Amino acid sequence: MSNPLRRLVLVVVGSCAVCVLGACSSVKAATQPTESLTVRELTIVDEHGQPRVRIGAPLPDPKGLKRKVKPVGIQLMDPNGKEIGGLVMIDNLGIRGLCFDSEEGYEAMCMGLIQGQPGITFRHDWKDRITLGVVEGVASVVLHDAQGNPHLRLEVDKEGKTRVEVLTPTPAASR
Repeated sequence: MSNPLRRLVLVVVGSCAVCVLGACSSVKAATQPTESLTVRELTIVDEHGQPRVRIGAPLPDPKGLKRKVKPVGIQLMDPNGKEIGGLVMIDNLGIRGLCFDSEEGYEAMCMGLIQGQPGITFRHDWKDRITLGVVEGVASVVLHDAQGNPHLRLEVDKEGKTRVEVLTPTPAASR
């Protein structure tokens, strides 16, 4: 083989070897875990590319709705992109909550802390039906009618005093 041809072959083979080694070393580097990731929003999509879980600070408005406040947290969406629940914090209001929404879009089941007071609410047809909570040390369960009016309240205070109260909704409350 002539000297110039030999040099050309060595340069080509050497270049290929460097490229292969570079590619292998970059593959190894890509498999190493990232130590930290800082983003304002992270969206996880399903196999069809539809957003299903979003982590955000703040979270965007649900599809077709406008939030009055901007929560921080995790938004859960159905296969059509409609919000169906989430875990949120609304710092300026002192709210932390985990809620699951009905098909109609209202918060059907929520568990949370509102200004340090724990509570759980079950709603049906946009109305409160069962509320459980502790407010200023008093634990209570309240049962509501289909219009959201309270009818029965069970309470136990800090000292262990029990109270059962049958409530009669006022005509103004049932409108």
